[in-house]
Amino acid sequence: MHYVFCILTGYLFGCVNFATIFSKFKKVNLKENGTKNLGATNAMLVMGKGIGALVMVLDVLKTVIAIIIARAVFPTFAAAGVLTGTSAVLGHIFPFYLKFKGGKGLACFGGMILALDPVLCIFMFILCVGLMVIANHSVIVPYTAAVVFPLLYGIGNPEPEVICISIIAGIILALRHIPDIKRVKEGGDSKIRDFFKRR
Repeated sequence: MHYVFCILTGYLFGCVNFATIFSKFKKVNLKENGTKNLGATNAMLVMGKGIGALVMVLDVLKTVIAIIIARAVFPTFAAAGVLTGTSAVLGHIFPFYLKFKGGKGLACFGGMILALDPVLCIFMFILCVGLMVIANHSVIVPYTAAVVFPLLYGIGNPEPEVICISIIAGIILALRHIPDIKRVKEGGDSKIRDFFKRR
């Protein structure tokens, strides 16, 4: 029962697509503009940095709330947080009412880390942003998170199911961002420092 509850709670919260909600108000079709994804990054590219940042914050919060609920209902279930968070990432990537075509899950992944371990989240934020600025490509962020999170969180939470689920979460994030790597190789990815110089 606890597995089903955590999976459904995470998935349904993850399905709430704020990028789509804001695009309705702005009367733009994110599937036809920018990266064509229904996530915070494309919301920022198409609708502006302000809306993109708001979408990102809301995507983080929906994952945090889902995890808080799951942990409150099953306080003794060690994997409640990471299972719910991983399910939220899946819900964001594959929302059932949007033909299973959503965002890339990075903000939800960040929300999961924040809810599970705020100190780890701060460390990873500094690490990822630092590497992103050095590399000058945003694609470094999801792949750094996909590798570092399972490793560090698993050290502090050595339960086998927690480790397995955190690794699965990292794999999901990495696979979803493969198109970004292809875009970098083809020279189609905008430089991160150039992007933030824009008004």
